[in-house]
Amino acid sequence: MKKRIVTRSLLLELVQWGTAFAVIVAVLISCRWFAKSQPVYWFDVFLDDQHVGTVSDPEIVKQWKAARYEEVGQQYDHARVTSNLEQLRFVRFDGNKTFQGAYDNDAVIAALNDKLVFAFFATEIRIDGTPVGIVKDVFTAAALLDQVKAPFLNVSKEVAILSEAGAGNRPKVKMTAEFTQEVQLLEAAVAPGKVEPAEAVLNRILSGAAQPLTYTVQKGDCISLIAQRFQVAADVIRANNPEIKKDLIRVGQTLKLSVNQPLLSVKTIETHTEEIRIASGIVYEKDSELQAGVIQIVANGKPGWKQVTYESVRVNGEPASQSVVDETILELPVRTVVRQGTKVIPGVGTGKFALPVLQPKVTSEFGLRWGKNHNGTDFVSEQKAIMAADHGKVTFAGWKSGYGNCIVIDHQNGYETLYGHLSKVVAREGDGVKKGDKIGVMGSTGNSTGVHLHFEIIKNGQQQNPLQYLSV
Repeated sequence: MKKRIVTRSLLLELVQWGTAFAVIVAVLISCRWFAKSQPVYWFDVFLDDQHVGTVSDPEIVKQWKAARYEEVGQQYDHARVTSNLEQLRFVRFDGNKTFQGAYDNDAVIAALNDKLVFAFFATEIRIDGTPVGIVKDVFTAAALLDQVKAPFLNVSKEVAILSEAGAGNRPKVKMTAEFTQEVQLLEAAVAPGKVEPAEAVLNRILSGAAQPLTYTVQKGDCISLIAQRFQVAADVIRANNPEIKKDLIRVGQTLKLSVNQPLLSVKTIETHTEEIRIASGIVYEKDSELQAGVIQIVANGKPGWKQVTYESVRVNGEPASQSVVDETILELPVRTVVRQGTKVIPGVGTGKFALPVLQPKVTSEFGLRWGKNHNGTDFVSEQKAIMAADHGKVTFAGWKSGYGNCIVIDHQNGYETLYGHLSKVVAREGDGVKKGDKIGVMGSTGNSTGVHLHFEIIKNGQQQNPLQYLSV
């Protein structure tokens, strides 16, 4: 019984091993069949449409390319790298059916390495279409151009503008800058040696080149001053202008100057806004009931305010133009109302004096003369008629020592006028006269050196300078 049990167990074990073996064989057979059923792809590699070789997988070439780009980028400060590898092309084919040779990944990499040519993306600066330099990138170029503009964007020199009322009124300022030439920033792929330091390109733009320039001589100019202003040697000015002799130049003369001009000219446009006081103005109302020469303020005025925006244009710091671009009334002014008397009262002056002679010429003014005080003003004219300078009453008409024939008019408002050296006295003492009435004729009586009128204005007993009251 025991022997039968062992035999059955052994038989069962053999069956299990046989089943496992059959499964393994079936798997191997199916794997082999599956492998044969899958195509094998290899790749021909082309550079600029030239066949380089065959690789098993394009990723091998792409990973090599990325590593070379990284290596060169680190070598050149992480510049943006490009190369002829951008023209790589891969053509796939089924290796099981058509491939007659063999792929060689290493040979393809070696061949590509021999053909490899690197370039760098950089930014070329052009001024009016002419290249002036190549820098690392557009950010470097923009920063360089900002450096050219920077000296002309300094607004720190602004000062407070005093309004008419005397208060500080600091304008609101906005300034922009642009180039008068056309500036282009173009991306280009160049060899490493073509990229320049930004400082070198900046110096080239600022130093510029010799440009023909003319200058018109202004009042106060001299050769040395012009040379200093334009930073050019005085000998260059003399050589360019052989007509100059002994450094003598004249106002309005045109000089030829040879000076270096920057390749770029900067035009700044500054707009500043300020508040400006508007004068109140005066309205005169004639009043026939009020004595002539008398004024009365009926209503005090009030100034207004306006906001004015100016635009100032400069080229390389030199003024080019200035204009008002906007004006807004903030507060309208209120005019002062003044009542002006027109009523003429016989014998009472207006306080405003007219010339006592027509078309006069002053021959001697008020003040010291020949060591003595000259208390009036002397007039001569072809028109010999003498007229009352204002309304008044004649208080003297006759001969006065030193004055000869003389007339004195009391204007009954604190003023008197005196007319001396007359050849003829027309007015009589006690007469009431109006401004412009003929009172005498010019002569040379008394202490006189020739025919003229000696004229005095006396205020409250004190002689005044007549020219402060008259418009000659």
